[in-house]
Formats: sequence, structure tokens, C-alpha cells
Amino acid sequence: METVNARTAEVISGETPGAHTGRPGIRTGGVAAPAGPPPLRRAAVASAVRLGTAEARYACACSIEQLLADTAACPTAPASARALLDEVRQACQDLARAVAAGPGGQFAPPAPGPGFLERAMARTAAYTAGLWQDGAARDDAAAEALLRHATDWKTPECYAYDLADVALVHGQAAAWLAATEEPAPVFVVGIRTGGSYLAPLWAAAVAAAGRTAAPWTSLRPLRTGGRISLVPAETGRLPAALPPGTVVVAVDDQPDTGGTARAVRDALARRYPEARDIVCASPGRTYAVDGAGIRPLTRTSAVREDAGRLWQLLAPADADRLTDRARAGGAVPADATAYRVTPFRGPFLTAYGPRATDPDASRAGTRPTGPADGTGTATSTPPATGVLRISPRNTPFSLVADEPATATPGAPDARPRAYHFRFIGTGPHGAQGAEAVEALGEFLPPVRRHLDGYLVTGHEDGLRPLATELPRMTGRHRRQALEAVARYWHALDRLGGLGPVDPTVTYAPRERLATALERLRDRLARPLPVDGAWLDRHLPRRAAFGGTRARVFRTSLPYSHQSWHWQVGAPPAPDAPPVVRRFGLDWIWGGTGPLEAEISSFVVEHRLDAADLATLRTAVGDDRAFDAALELAGDALWWNVKSWLRRCPAPSPDTARRIADDLGELARYVTGLR
Repeated sequence: METVNARTAEVISGETPGAHTGRPGIRTGGVAAPAGPPPLRRAAVASAVRLGTAEARYACACSIEQLLADTAACPTAPASARALLDEVRQACQDLARAVAAGPGGQFAPPAPGPGFLERAMARTAAYTAGLWQDGAARDDAAAEALLRHATDWKTPECYAYDLADVALVHGQAAAWLAATEEPAPVFVVGIRTGGSYLAPLWAAAVAAAGRTAAPWTSLRPLRTGGRISLVPAETGRLPAALPPGTVVVAVDDQPDTGGTARAVRDALARRYPEARDIVCASPGRTYAVDGAGIRPLTRTSAVREDAGRLWQLLAPADADRLTDRARAGGAVPADATAYRVTPFRGPFLTAYGPRATDPDASRAGTRPTGPADGTGTATSTPPATGVLRISPRNTPFSLVADEPATATPGAPDARPRAYHFRFIGTGPHGAQGAEAVEALGEFLPPVRRHLDGYLVTGHEDGLRPLATELPRMTGRHRRQALEAVARYWHALDRLGGLGPVDPTVTYAPRERLATALERLRDRLARPLPVDGAWLDRHLPRRAAFGGTRARVFRTSLPYSHQSWHWQVGAPPAPDAPPVVRRFGLDWIWGGTGPLEAEISSFVVEHRLDAADLATLRTAVGDDRAFDAALELAGDALWWNVKSWLRRCPAPSPDTARRIADDLGELARYVTGLR
């Protein structure tokens, strides 16, 4: 079907919808969508152009590939989307050669430039928005899942929590090819999302060796009904046959349980029974997946060993080395101040205790990682997969000076007595995330730096939780604080917007909370203060995925929902606004959500009274969204239950009692809103 093609004809030549034409942009649910790609997509291209490196362009092209591939896999996607996908995949492979050449590598013709990235991103966004509008996701669970993937902002693990230097993947592939005793044709298949960023490097190495069996492609495994399946519309477009003796290489991030790799391998084996072999690959290794599990075949290093980046100096933690690197990167002053390394522990751990795998509180070191956990700095080898993960996201740390640099805190030349290091992502994705964080700088300490994937912030003395301070503020300061919160949400929409969605697409808030509560009840081994009757009263069966505006943005709520993430400074002068800080405002570990989710979580976590609710409603400036958020107030409990399940795998009796008590407080507040 070409129903979307006609609607997006104006962008096929590279024009964004309505740009320079006087024609309206794509409409979704009767509301005109913004012309051109949504903000987060535009920012990806702009960041790649600003960085100007081969890897930045490469990462941007790979991001487009996975977005477009998900869109083109929908049964009603137009043929023109698939034609563009072929162009983008070739661009990824061309740019992979430049990445493999190293920092001094040249963009050899016809390496795609900024203009190609801009046009491809615009067209991709138009196809996705058009399919949402045309109802491609209605009554089609697979199409809905694909379009949700195409609307999300997914960061590959190699830039996020299983770090790898992607240029080395090309060398890994070349070495594997050279070591094969009988050269054979190779067909490269990427498993999205990670495979979109890694498979082109394999494809470029295969092409350089003259062993390409077919153009590289990528597949999206979908988890539905407790099983992993591939999309028929996508597998049906795989090559009908491969040259005799072809080896198929399926490329993805490191496996956890191996379930996804096994599902893809089995599907490829059914498609190509004549294939000589099917090998799986991830950064630093190749492996076989069969009934016996995951068997490593080859191993190489996934990172440059001598790069001396902060996350490579954490195990074991060495204050002198970390300080030297921080000074060299401008994150701490270039003076003789001595620092000690301490793990950064937020209020969650203070309230509920450390998880079983947390490192000893005296060091920011290594720890083993379970097969589906993905946490740790440089981890030991879990028995299920033999994977060595380099993942600093769950080991934030601080450099603390024993004495402050100046005797008078707050003086013009005062320096923070501590610097906090929180990992937010490396490579081009991390750089884009850092740019977004900087644009939200109003909510960050004034002393900050982005270094080696870390957001480094100077410690601010005197911050206190907004939840406890708000009732004590004057009316004017309460209003100003709540207006700051609303500014944050509007900034998320402006900076992290992901575009329009089908207004009829919904999710099941009551069912998902009920399922999570059942797991929590088993985990705590005690009754909970929320039962089925409460759920029936306070949560609808279905709610709009995109909220009342049928629009979503990137949100950090999956990990930064609890009230301690909002802090205020010391009481200001009567004519000065309060200092408002937000912890966890970067969204690299977050998800996709509407404005209503942010509002409902904030309202419930901070237990706003009627006056503050009215003030916040005015600050938001959208009564429909605000009313819908209050209707979904019970949904705010889900974020907490999800965190308790993830971070409290073996709660002590005291922790279990505290969780149940906190859940009861949340539930009682929601009940009082009715």
C-alpha cells in the first residue's frame, strides 16, 4: 500500500513537511504536527554536524537506520520508505570505513554529508508520523510495537552501559575474516537496536575482503505474549537465497540470557537451511548459540586499553589517577588540592538499603553482573554468558576534598569541596545528551562539566528536598518554585520532543500496576496497602499513550521519579526566586512518555495541597493535560513499585516494612485527590 507515500510526497525530495511550500505539515488526530523532524531528531543531526567527526556522522546515520527500519517493517509502510532504507544502509557502510580509519580518517566520496543526514531524518520522521496518523498501529500489536520503537530514543549499549570503542569492531571483523580457513561469502544481519550501530562495521570489513553475500540488513525481534518473534513483513524481504557456503553473522550488543540471539539465529536457520554456519557477534567477541547455550568462539578487546578515561580508572579506584584525569579534562581545578574517592549514594539507598550487588561503601570499584542486570563498572564474568561488561552507570562517585578550597563558602572565589561524577553516556549519543543537559542548566549546579561520558557537578551546600520545603515557603516563593517545575516540563517538550502519535493508541495502567504489585507482594512476603478495589477506583483500564496532546517526549521518570530528585537552595531574599535543582534530569536511561506522566508523578510524590495544585495548573497552562494527569494519579505508584522491584532484590524486614509504609502514603494521597 502507498497510502502514506501520497501524504509524504512533499518530503521525498528532502523537503520537510510544509517547509518552503505553504502546505500544511502532517496532521495527527486532527492536530497539525510540527513541520520537520521532532526536536530530538533535529538535535541528533545538529549534534553530529557540530561534532564533525566520522563517528558522529556514523552514529547519526545508524540512528536513522534503526528508526527507519522499524517504520518500514510496518505492513502498510510505503515502498519508498524501503528504498530510502537501502540508501541509509549504504551510507552507514560508507561511514563505517571512515570510522575504521581512525581519528585521521578522511570522508572518501561518496561518504554522506550533513545534507544527506538532514534529508534522511526528515523523511524518516515523516514516514513514522504518517503511519501513526493513518492508524497503522490500530488492531495490529506488531505494528504498534514497531512504531513505538521508531518513536523512542534508544541508545545502543556500546555508548551507554556496555561500553565499547566502535572503531575496533571493524578490526574485530577483519581479524575474524582473516582467520577463517576457507574464505566464504558472508551475510551480515544486525539485531536492532545495537545491531544498527555495529553491523555496518562488519559489513564494511566483509566488503573490503570481497566476501559480501548480500547487502547487510537489520531485524527487530519483538517480545509479545511471553515469546520473541520476528516481523513477517521484514523477514519476508530477506534475500530469497544466499550463495552456496555462505556464513551468516548476526550482530548485536552483548547478550544477556541469549534468548534474543537464539530467536534470530533460529529464524535465520529456517530461512537459510543451506547456510554453512550462523555466527553471532558483539563488540569484542563472536559466539555460537545453540541448545547448549552461548559458546564463545573468539575474543578481542572491545575498548582501547590505554585511553585512560575516567571509567577505565575506576577499578580499582585511585584518587590520584582520577584527580589527574579530572584536572586534565577541566572538571576540577588545576591546583594542589588533595581528593579522596567516595561512592555517591543517593537517598534511595539511604532509605531502603543497598542492593545485594552494590560495592562496599568504601570504594567505587568493580562488581559482578547478573545475566540480565547490566550494572557495574568493570565486572566479573557472569556464568550465563561469559560477558565482561564495562558499565559505570550504577557506580557514580565523588571526589571530596578534606578541606574546602576557601574558608568562606559562597564567596566569589569559593570552590566546591566535592565534585560528583555521574555517567550519562559516551560517544556521539553521550555528547548529544550532554548538550541537552546543558540546555537544562537552570536546574543544575553552576559548576559543571562533561568529561568521558560523565556529568561532573560541583557540590552545592544547603540543598533541601522541595517536598519538605514547599509548605514552609511564602506564597510567592511557592509559586516561583512550581513555575520552575513547569518550565522543566516545557523544556522537555522543546528539547526532547519525539513527535506525534496516534491518539487512539493506549496502554493499560491498571493491569501493569496490578502485575507489579503482585510481584512486590511476593518479594516483601507481606500484605500491601493497595488492593484490587483501590486499583478499580483510582486507575482507568486504558489511557492514551500520547496523553491528551497525542505527543510524547523523552523523560527520565523511569529512574528519577521520587521526590528527592527535586531540591531547593537556602531560603532566598523576599524579592529573589528560590534556587530549584533537578537531579537525574538527563534522559539517557529514561523512556518515552507524555506530559501527563510528569505531572501526575510530581503531584503525588510531593503531596501537593489544593492551593499548590491550582498554582501548578496555572503554570502548566494546559487544563486538559492537568485534569488527565490527576485522573492518572494512581499511575504514579507504578514508578515506585518498579524501582523497588529492580533495586531491592532481597529486602530485609525493615526495608520491606518501609516500602509498604511508603506505598501506603502514596495510595492515601491519591485517595484524597478524589
